[in-house]
Formats: sequence, C-alpha cells, structure tokens
Amino acid sequence: MKRKTKKEMVLEIYDREAMGEVTAREIAMINEGLVAEFGEGGAMTPAEIARALVDEGLPVRYQQVFAMATAAERYQELLDGVLRLETLGVAEASIRRLDQLHRKFRRAGDSAGARHARDLAVKAKRALAQQGAAAGLAPERRAELAEVAQWLTVWLQTPDLFAQWLELRKAAPEFKRTFAQAAGREHG
Repeated sequence: MKRKTKKEMVLEIYDREAMGEVTAREIAMINEGLVAEFGEGGAMTPAEIARALVDEGLPVRYQQVFAMATAAERYQELLDGVLRLETLGVAEASIRRLDQLHRKFRRAGDSAGARHARDLAVKAKRALAQQGAAAGLAPERRAELAEVAQWLTVWLQTPDLFAQWLELRKAAPEFKRTFAQAAGREHG
C-alpha cells in the first residue's frame, strides 16, 4: 500500500477530527498527527499546513496561524546572534555562550535544542572556511578564522573538554606568537 503524502495526511487529520475553522489549536493537532505518522521530521510549518487546507477550500484563521512559531523558529530565535566571530575574544565568548545553551538543552533532555546548537556551530565553521578561502584576505585574519574554526571543531568533537582545551591552547607559545597582535588590538 502506498504511503500517504504529508498533504494527504493533513487533510485526513482535518476530516478525522471533524475540524471546522482552523486556528492555532487545530494546526498543533494536525502537526501532532503528522509527527505520529512520519516521525519528528514529519512536522510542517503552520504556513505549509494552512496552504494545504486553503488549497482545498477549507477555512483558516490566518492571523492565529501565522502568529505561531514552529519549534525550529523558536530555537532559531533563541540562538540567533549567539555566535559572533569578529575577533578571537568575541568568538571565545560566543562559543562559551553556545556551550552554556547546549548544556542547558542537554540537562533538560531537549535533544532538538542540543541538535540546533550543534547545527549552528557546524554552519559557523563552514562559513569561517569560506571566509578564510577568500582572495586578498590578510594573512592575520586568515589565521584568526582558521583558529576559530579549530575551536569549533574541538567543541563539536568534545564539548565537555572544550573549556580546558581552550585554556591550554591560549597558553601555548605558538598561539601567543601568532595572535599577540590580535590580542593587543582587542584590548587596546
């Protein structure tokens, strides 16, 4: 038997629950049904569900539906601006803040939140690699970008050891030689 599409499931849940006008409550019920059917990745945004219903001529109360934030949007809001990587000092503070949020999610048993925090670090690491590959970039800035990318790598691989590792890294003679001027600019 062919598995139903998400859109077909949206309509089936709407019919099965005898819904009338769709509000935020009905959207949440539909998403619960989608997750039950397809797993965690089965959820749709409120806008996607509303579109599927409107396409079938069903009544949707837009002001409520579009005021809803998806879980991903809530995590995005919470994590937005956490990772700032302009300088080594700002990057260090930002990674430490991300680490605090990640630990908070883990303590709360919020695996989705922990995953979003890790995903943010992975995206930032990729962005650093792209920036570092730019033509005409000053060698000092290229070294800083590579350094912060290394920090993110270590954090992603061993978050529980990151703080101690970073202190050892900053104490290393090679680090001090390479980034002495950068540290002076940040504090000067």
